[in-house]
Amino acid sequence: MNKNIERFIRYAKIDTQADENTGTTPSTEKQKNLSRLLVNELKELGLADAYMDEYGIVYAHLDGEGDVIGLNAHVDTALEVTDENVNPQIINKWGGQDIKLNDQYTLSLNQFPKMKNLIGDDLIVTDGNTLLGADDKAGIAIIMGVLDYIKNNPEFKHHPLAIAFTVDEEIGEGPKHFSLEKMKADYAFTVDGGAINEIDIENFNAQQLKVKFTGVSVHPGEGKNTLINALQLQADFIDALPKEETPYYADEGYWHLTSVNGTSEKAELVAILRNFSREKLEQLDTRILQIKEELLQKYPTADIQVEISEQYENMKKYVDNDRRPVEKAASALKKFGIEPKYGRIKGGTDGATFSKMGLVTPNLGTGSGNHHGRFEYLSIQDFEKMIEIIIEIIRK
Repeated sequence: MNKNIERFIRYAKIDTQADENTGTTPSTEKQKNLSRLLVNELKELGLADAYMDEYGIVYAHLDGEGDVIGLNAHVDTALEVTDENVNPQIINKWGGQDIKLNDQYTLSLNQFPKMKNLIGDDLIVTDGNTLLGADDKAGIAIIMGVLDYIKNNPEFKHHPLAIAFTVDEEIGEGPKHFSLEKMKADYAFTVDGGAINEIDIENFNAQQLKVKFTGVSVHPGEGKNTLINALQLQADFIDALPKEETPYYADEGYWHLTSVNGTSEKAELVAILRNFSREKLEQLDTRILQIKEELLQKYPTADIQVEISEQYENMKKYVDNDRRPVEKAASALKKFGIEPKYGRIKGGTDGATFSKMGLVTPNLGTGSGNHHGRFEYLSIQDFEKMIEIIIEIIRK
């Protein structure tokens, strides 16, 4: 096992799961455990000014020649599956066969047919009990691998680098306290994607939906024309949402439930709303408000509160205004015989908000996939190749 893979596995074993309910930054203090480690490792790699600010964000800089190129990845992991006690497994020269993660879960090519392109690769997978955390600890390890190369090859001429490791990306708050002044980059890349041939220049516009339902609670035996069950209101609301716009069916955009809870008196749902088109996202917003009014007309003594909050917007128009990072990445890929594919992220990235703030930041892949769950994997070959690609990007 080489040091780059060892580095990734070391990071993966540190629990850094975010929490959307705390209201703090970082949302979990344990994210700082990885941030502190990264500060120490950055200093060992020669980035003497590395530090963690009060929000857990790590900044560091390395001198060079030319435009300052920023590199970013996030320390937190997703909420869907636990990040506690991650136990990565290495599958050497995967032949396409089913990978039994544990007695309950099997990673299958039949279930994930896109993995056929990885046959013959060495894979890192989970033991079925947790996510892997390649999103985005693979990105962190790739950036650290680039810096390790620079340290061990002092003759290598490169652009100045600005490094930032952010927190809470998975809950849409990575840029909340991010500072362009501390970053000091001319343009940047997030290393937070999947396939290494993709340069992501577009992403979903994103909102979060919260709906609170208050019914009328009386004894069911006395409920005729009186009892209004908040859970039934919640179910009716969900049932009225467009079925064809869920992730199973939709391609350009979707709504996706993330949690539901409650009692017969009070209930709540939380969902994410996504679309590449701002106009279509606003059309969904309008439909949601219509559903609320339709239910209140039917049950006038109930109460329904709808809250739609903005999370991030499509970065395409900002990237189109400054093509320097895209052109550099495309040139680097071509030097390795890889034809660039300009991707559209069906999700979010810190780079979307960085771009809106004025730091144009397209996204690069890590060689990982099946993110946010126990079927997550990392291709060792693609992971290593991305280190080489970024070295080429920053070459002067």
